[in-house]
Amino acid sequence: MFIGVISYTHNDVFYIRKAIEFFNFRKANIVLHCGDIFSPSAALEFSKLNCAFKAVFGNNDYERAALDNVISGFGIIKEAPFEFKLDGKLFVMTHSPSFFDDKKYDYALFGHTHKPKIENIKGTLFINPGEACGHRYGRATAVLVDTQRKRSEIFDFA
Repeated sequence: MFIGVISYTHNDVFYIRKAIEFFNFRKANIVLHCGDIFSPSAALEFSKLNCAFKAVFGNNDYERAALDNVISGFGIIKEAPFEFKLDGKLFVMTHSPSFFDDKKYDYALFGHTHKPKIENIKGTLFINPGEACGHRYGRATAVLVDTQRKRSEIFDFA
């Protein structure tokens, strides 16, 4: 299973479209957004994905009811922490890494720091896809996870 992981799109439709193009080209089975989409109009862009979509609210997602209304047409958005299973693996998705508890996860996904990072800690793969918009550090990034090969890689869009 191919899983796209993204965060911090911050209304940047140019990079949202680049990410969608990338995930569609790579035939992602699902895209997971770790928060800070910002506006419902930006969220609507994700309806162009050729796969499922799940997201959590970030600290800058103020229009939560409107975001939920738009995303519910093609995916799901929830408050963090959001736990679910994909391909037999247990995932937790948050915006801030401070939401993690002592529960054993296969994958722990988060944003908030704007810095891309993939780290294996005691069997849990912690993934921060960085910032898709590239506003803070000038690097527009996302992660592609291959659960069958147990590989995760950071990709740059800029």
